[in-house]
Amino acid sequence: MNDRLTTLLQRFALHIAPIRPTPLPKSVFPDTTLPAQPGWLHLLLRGPVQLEGVGDTQPAVGRHQWLQPALVWLPAPLAHTLRPLSDQGTTLLSAPVHFGDPALNPLIDALPPVLVLPRREMTGPMAATWTLLVNEYEAAGCAHGEVLARLAEVLLLQALRRTVEGARGRVGLLGALSDDRLRRVLDAMHARPEHPWTLESLATEAGLSRTALATQFRAAVGVPPGDYLTGWRLRLARTLLAQGRAVKEVAEAVGYTSPAALTRVFTQRLGHPPTHWWNDRR
Repeated sequence: MNDRLTTLLQRFALHIAPIRPTPLPKSVFPDTTLPAQPGWLHLLLRGPVQLEGVGDTQPAVGRHQWLQPALVWLPAPLAHTLRPLSDQGTTLLSAPVHFGDPALNPLIDALPPVLVLPRREMTGPMAATWTLLVNEYEAAGCAHGEVLARLAEVLLLQALRRTVEGARGRVGLLGALSDDRLRRVLDAMHARPEHPWTLESLATEAGLSRTALATQFRAAVGVPPGDYLTGWRLRLARTLLAQGRAVKEVAEAVGYTSPAALTRVFTQRLGHPPTHWWNDRR
């Protein structure tokens, strides 16, 4: 059986572009502005730095300052500025992070706008990965950028795993993934959206009664199991439509008996049929 993240990572692969030092001004006051990308990863190796949202992103991003080394991940596409807080020099490595379509990946919705993990809180394998990355940056050998990117991907996956493991008891997808019984239900829906799931069959996956599953799932995730399943199917449907798949093929892949059935639910939930959504995306 897959673990709590594998199925979602198979649907939405995490990829980091070649990672490079962020050119910060030597003065303490000028900013470096980074545009909205699919997401951003920043690795602060040395020196204090401030991160702040730009324009409409300010309420979501806010303002943050770090004085010590840290991993900083913005999972969603949010423009922001970076400002050194000392004229003694700051070393910051940055790269765009691709984690599937931000509008379709439920993990991006579940994560905070700015996820921070200070270096001092990294232990075990994660601390070892950080050390390897810093050593690679300082050595600057062949394929330097690519090696840094792969190490950064491992570090980010370790940070994601730690975030999920620390979310037990919280409302939302991450909290539900940290509950063994609810995780089995979510994993079943994520892995087999085409299956004709019912509350009874999902309860069997969890080893719970239908009433207990309905109550616990809604309390943890915020919506009933059936509503989550419909939302997940529509996320996958949009992902497949974006790949150029026909509506009939998409309907079968996500558990609807006909294109008409998918179109009806798609229109009810999203306000327009699948063909209109795809035409608007092109």
